[in-house]
Parts: sequence; C-alpha cells; structure tokens
Amino acid sequence: MEEVFDPISLISLVPIHKDQALGDIGCGPGFLSIPLAKYAYDGRLYAVDVQEEMLEYVRKGAERARLSNVETVVSKENTIPLEDGLLDGAVVANTLHEATKPSSLLKEVSRLLKKGGWLAVVEWSPSEELQLVGPAAKNRIPADQVIEWATGLGLRRLMNRQLSIHHYIVVFRK
Repeated sequence: MEEVFDPISLISLVPIHKDQALGDIGCGPGFLSIPLAKYAYDGRLYAVDVQEEMLEYVRKGAERARLSNVETVVSKENTIPLEDGLLDGAVVANTLHEATKPSSLLKEVSRLLKKGGWLAVVEWSPSEELQLVGPAAKNRIPADQVIEWATGLGLRRLMNRQLSIHHYIVVFRK
C-alpha cells in the first residue's frame, strides 16, 4: 500500500469505546479493521468492502489476531447491506476519492449511524507538493467539500486536522 498513516493516530482522535459497533467502510485489506476490532474488543467491527478478495484478507487478519468480533460485509458502491442505526461509529478512510458518487456514499454511511454516533473521514490531502504518492490531484477531495456534504446530511463537525503528511481527518457526530 502507498504511504499511509498510523491507525493509532486515528483511534486517538475519535470517540471510540470498547463496546461499540463500528464500521470500517471501504476497508480494503483491513489496515484499520484489525486495530479497530482490537480496540472495540467488547463490541463488533463490520469490515465493509465491494471486493470479496479484500474481505478475505480481513478474515485472515482477524483469525491471525484471534479476533472473534469481526464481521465482513460485501457491499455495492453506495449500498451497504446493514440495518439503519446499527453503528456507534464508522471510518471511511481513503475511500471517498474512489467513489463515483462520494456524497451518496456519505449519505449511506450516515444512515448506518445511531443518533449520537460518530464518523471519521480520512482522505488524501490535496496539497500540490504531496502528489508523489496517492491518487491523482484531480481525484482528491478537499476537507471543505467533505464537511459541506456531511453537514448537509445533518452531521456536526467535531474536528478536522492533518492526520499525517499525506492525509487529513474530519470527525463528525450524528
């Protein structure tokens, strides 16, 4: 994977608790799924991705880590087969820029959140000098755009900041 951020830096910035139901939306091979599941050891982690192959990596990682609280979920791009209000928290990391309709994906994730639930969005910084890794500049989504979409859905911004040299994070509350 291209240069990424430390999962603990994300976990330290979100209102996560050990007994929460969490979603890792667009989980890929489980870079965040396994650390989130370890943290929420009395809860449940739903690893969601459109690619079954990625979910297989998550299942193997959970098995290696002896985690029994991980459930993998195959989704369509903007349709996640989970019930309304299931999640206490969700992470959408390095995923929005790949969606054909990122605002629709945010709307779907918002549907999954309980009232009072939190959402962390991590994306590639649009800075021109940081184009050596990650997606092309034209595919990067500025934090202001993410904030506009999310607040339009009724989410309240708790904070936003640089997560690493290449990534920013915005945390919302429903």
